[in-house]
Amino acid sequence: MKSTLLTTLSLVSALLAGCVKPTGDYCDIAGPLYFGSDATVEYLLENDKELLRGVVTSNEIWQDQCQ
Repeated sequence: MKSTLLTTLSLVSALLAGCVKPTGDYCDIAGPLYFGSDATVEYLLENDKELLRGVVTSNEIWQDQCQ
């Protein structure tokens, strides 16, 4: 019983391993995040500074590595 289970798991793992394709590097899948207006930034400053900080950080990383 154990050998059947191990064989099945090995075969499934081998089949799935062939399905993964590399998608490229960070710059192929990432991009800057834009706000619709300055009012959005003002709203985030008052209500969700963590989200604003995360977006700005993400944009800075993208600019540093991809431009």
